[in-house]
Amino acid sequence: MRTLKLTLPQYWAPALINGDLSGFDDDEEAEFARFCIDMVNEHGSCHCIDYDAESADFSRWHDAVAYGVLACDVMTFTFDVT
Repeated sequence: MRTLKLTLPQYWAPALINGDLSGFDDDEEAEFARFCIDMVNEHGSCHCIDYDAESADFSRWHDAVAYGVLACDVMTFTFDVT
């Protein structure tokens, strides 16, 4: 199994782990959807298999900046990209 670790917004955790988008406003949902589409296009899936709560930190620079997400609390998420 090949994995990919990304530093992403902590508030994305419910969506990444449980598919729960209920906490997103329209803009956040659009940012997350664009991320998922790019993951599928590049890696064939957007399947988060783990996260590291110990990595939680506040950061301006993270892997979701390209989707319009500003500085926020982030964590490391692991994806199956096999």
